[in-house]
Amino acid sequence: MHTTPAIVLTVAALAATALVAQSNTVPGIDGSLTNNANPTYYGRRGAAHPGGEIGMSYSYTMCNPGTAVIPWAAPMLPTHPMFAFMVVRESNGRLEQITNSTTTYVKHAFGAANSPSTCGGTCQTSGGSGLRVFCTDTYSVGTNANRFYLAPASEIDPWTGIWQPVGSYFDRGDPSVAPPNNTDGVRSLTSGTAGVFTDLVRNRVTLREADLLVPGRLFMCMHIVVLGEDGDLHFNNTGRRQMTATWGGSTWTFANPSGFVQGSVLHEWVGATVGSARNGEDDGHFLVAAKVTPLTGGLWHYEYAVQNLDNARGGASLRIPLCSGSALANVRFRDVDGDPLDEWTWQRTGENLEFLASANNPLDWNTIYNFGFDTDVPPVAGNVAIDQARIGPGALAVSVATQIPAGLANVTGLGAGCGAPAPALQAIGLPTIPNATFALTTTTAPGAAALLFYSLASANLPLAPGCFQYLDGLYLATHGLLIASGAGLATAPVPIPADLSLDGLEISWQAAELVIGGPVLGSFSLSNGLLVKVACR
Repeated sequence: MHTTPAIVLTVAALAATALVAQSNTVPGIDGSLTNNANPTYYGRRGAAHPGGEIGMSYSYTMCNPGTAVIPWAAPMLPTHPMFAFMVVRESNGRLEQITNSTTTYVKHAFGAANSPSTCGGTCQTSGGSGLRVFCTDTYSVGTNANRFYLAPASEIDPWTGIWQPVGSYFDRGDPSVAPPNNTDGVRSLTSGTAGVFTDLVRNRVTLREADLLVPGRLFMCMHIVVLGEDGDLHFNNTGRRQMTATWGGSTWTFANPSGFVQGSVLHEWVGATVGSARNGEDDGHFLVAAKVTPLTGGLWHYEYAVQNLDNARGGASLRIPLCSGSALANVRFRDVDGDPLDEWTWQRTGENLEFLASANNPLDWNTIYNFGFDTDVPPVAGNVAIDQARIGPGALAVSVATQIPAGLANVTGLGAGCGAPAPALQAIGLPTIPNATFALTTTTAPGAAALLFYSLASANLPLAPGCFQYLDGLYLATHGLLIASGAGLATAPVPIPADLSLDGLEISWQAAELVIGGPVLGSFSLSNGLLVKVACR
């Protein structure tokens, strides 16, 4: 009998300790989302219920907990926060975004009210225009539903907060004006034209009615983008609140029955673990939520929800370590646009399962894509890789810690031995599945005898001054007696069979050399300890 504890893979963070912040950081700038509320219906379009789409909106409040005024000028100036909407549903063991990131537009702010604080401290009454320190600003549902202030998310760099007015949606107008007026930096989208859109759903938070009828929990989410804010401060820019949606026969009504919670909505996924990483100081964060469920017949179902929080270059792939000999079934992918022609494809390459984006469907910011499959390998702690979709500063990929169906085989030290000299214990090769030639060797005095022990758990028990037992006695067993050659070497074969159920197995090893007058009980010297982690790669 053996256990298969999780293997923790340590991967260096990309530029995590860099001495400079991202390119345009302004010290003291910090925006914080403190509320969203009042979900409101604005109309529907398309086929008869439940085959249509609806438009809705909700309010939000942000605060300035920093030490500098947040610039806040209306478009066409670029110095203002922007607010992205998202609605997410948890149902059937999955967490899925049900708003389309390309059709649900982003709100551009135009003025700060500087109301009393909701984030600590007293709202400053002076200090310049914009959102002052410890002041708050709330945008109502009606303002957030006004198409005069809504524009595509694709125009915004979510990492730096940069938005270029020239050539933007506001500059071009809707319908687009003729050159050169569409690139002159003068707002062509007027309140008059935006106010007479006959389509009540267009550009607003857009939801398919069928998605609202699926049993589960709904969450309305918000994400602030603040020009010049340091990336370390971006996690308080997001938040969510549970909401309900009810069809009344001719219209929808919404309510928000629970309180506001700051942070990514991925944390609402019951039973999932959430990890995050970013591309150093060059680009933003990806978050990976994983939920692994045991199935019958020795199978496991892996479900991932991957969120691009603020990465401007976007994600072009998801690469998950998976042993080449393991089973694979029921592979699934889900994006947010419902278009079957731009689905990500998948393939097995070496010891990886790879999901690859189509040419026009990267994982862009404020978006969650879903990935799933069944396999016969239990979960361990590891890392997935997300390749960047566009050329830009930083590394080509971001590695995110999560649950995976494969570990990395390795041998690590548990501590030094004792004796004069201490016997040395070493591994030959890696404990990969399979490896018929994997072995352990001891280096002792020529012709010396040594007992080789192993345990399925490690320890750190003092046996004599400077001597420690690294094996847990509850799981201790003897591998055998080794007799050193004339060169002082002895080899103990430990072949690794082609058995994927061993993936993630950890075995601790230590040798005891028989020595007259040794430091332990006057009879033994102890070797160093080794932790052998078995995996398929």
